[in-house]
Amino acid sequence: MPPPPATLPDELHEEILLRLPPDDPGCLFRASLACKPWRSRLASPAFSRLYREFHGTPPLLGFFENDETVMCLFSPLSPTSPFFPIHPGKCSLFVLDARHGLVLSNTLGPDGEPLCLIVWDPVGHRQWRLSLPEFVDYPTVPDCSAAVLCAADGCDHLDCPGDPFRVVYVGTDDDGIAQACVYSSESRAWSPVTSCEHPDLPLHVWLCRPNAFVGDAVYFLCTEENVVLRYDLFSQELSMIHWPAMHSWNSGYILMPTEDGVLGCANLHESTLQLWSMEAGTDGAVKCAIRRVVDLQNLLPSRPRFLVSCANGVDVFFVGTDLGTFTVEINSGRVKKVSSGTEVIPYMRFYTPDLAGGVTSENVEMTQGEHHDLLLPNTSEDVGDEKEKLIEKDEEDGWEEEAEEEELEWEGKKTNELFDKGCKAIEEEQFVHAECCFHDVLESRLEFLPLLHAALTPKPG
Repeated sequence: MPPPPATLPDELHEEILLRLPPDDPGCLFRASLACKPWRSRLASPAFSRLYREFHGTPPLLGFFENDETVMCLFSPLSPTSPFFPIHPGKCSLFVLDARHGLVLSNTLGPDGEPLCLIVWDPVGHRQWRLSLPEFVDYPTVPDCSAAVLCAADGCDHLDCPGDPFRVVYVGTDDDGIAQACVYSSESRAWSPVTSCEHPDLPLHVWLCRPNAFVGDAVYFLCTEENVVLRYDLFSQELSMIHWPAMHSWNSGYILMPTEDGVLGCANLHESTLQLWSMEAGTDGAVKCAIRRVVDLQNLLPSRPRFLVSCANGVDVFFVGTDLGTFTVEINSGRVKKVSSGTEVIPYMRFYTPDLAGGVTSENVEMTQGEHHDLLLPNTSEDVGDEKEKLIEKDEEDGWEEEAEEEELEWEGKKTNELFDKGCKAIEEEQFVHAECCFHDVLESRLEFLPLLHAALTPKPG
């Protein structure tokens, strides 16, 4: 018998596993299937912590996109990135922000008016429903923007716990007056409303444009070229800073934190991407300097038209062209077409085997409050339980048949829209987007097979 092959020391195994790329989560999951010792090691919180510290910045798993046909979609950027189902329920969603592993969205009524807010932890399978701030009175305050933030003390944001969190909400009314407040999941209440106004012109906050979280403040873009709103989380005050005049504002610009931890921005000038570093003076004015220029002319198949968004920390920018929206990795020069839309919200989070086990009813704490409700995990079993409860209630009220018909009609319409969207994505060679659509169609149809069977079964008598 030949001698057994030499084995590597455990320390060397760990060093190899630590170097598996975080933007391709499938590498870790495949490694966990190699043998029981690796599976046990990779599923341990201790290794996951070392893995996050080794890589430092959460990877870009994909992005959310607001779409008029099928509301909002999640498009993974790697074949092994997780598919995140959208919050269940008969409501339209509009994603506002994503940060620290959380997603913030508006639920919309039939006329497009915001009804409430949803804070969602896709990896932890948790969702919270929040009431809107008291100053939001649609259509009086039509222009709004918001940011979601981890509020855990001492968190390095490599693996945020999800709760506690804060939501900063900013709106401008018809008179051009800006108002803002912050929601705390710990107090489960909104702070007092603060406001500010420009002495010479009305303010209008820019919906669905990237905001920046720098230090103890969140910065929001206004449609006015040289005005940015600043909300101080410590003093809970809203103020203006005066942005320096730049060229090519019509191509769009985005706010972002720099590597040095100060406020910065990016804009397009002809076919170049310009990255700026900002410093606010004591008089509220901002001084700026270009820190980097990237030539996009030879990277993109079409001339860049506007900036859509960026993934902070990994230097990935979403750039809109006549041919669609492309991701541009400015360090490697890699370019990929990812969408035809212009409202993209990147989602960054480590996804490791210890986080993929799901959440059971035993470790979900149900809390109820006037402004803050923790919803059930977003799983098919939980959705099925909720629908069974609704059907039981309909039976008691004598509305079972009507409820089934409405449910089937709504579900059929939604799946048909998703199917059409997937077919269109294939024609445009957006295969990741198409796969996401068809995945949701199959899940939806499997979920409603029992309801369809009940509707088609003849009733006794």
